[in-house]
Amino acid sequence: MTEILIKIVETQLRETSNLKEKTPDFIRKVVHLYALQLTKTGTIPLGFLDDVLTDIEEEAIEIYRKKTYGFLTLEEYRRHKFRQLDDN
Repeated sequence: MTEILIKIVETQLRETSNLKEKTPDFIRKVVHLYALQLTKTGTIPLGFLDDVLTDIEEEAIEIYRKKTYGFLTLEEYRRHKFRQLDDN
């Protein structure tokens, strides 16, 4: 299951249509997308939804920090990665 969350984070990090997106908004979007995926498969019991969402958020933050290590902001990360793609 974690692989799916990692893929969602990676996909959303490549999304450059909103370069000014703030990290808390990014994390909320990732949590929402992953929770939606889990809900479709019936993996989240409704009685534990809040606990699961908290766990997903903590895991998403950890993945985000590892992926963007060395950059101060999400915008800086995206600008650097997007520029690298343009240079190739």
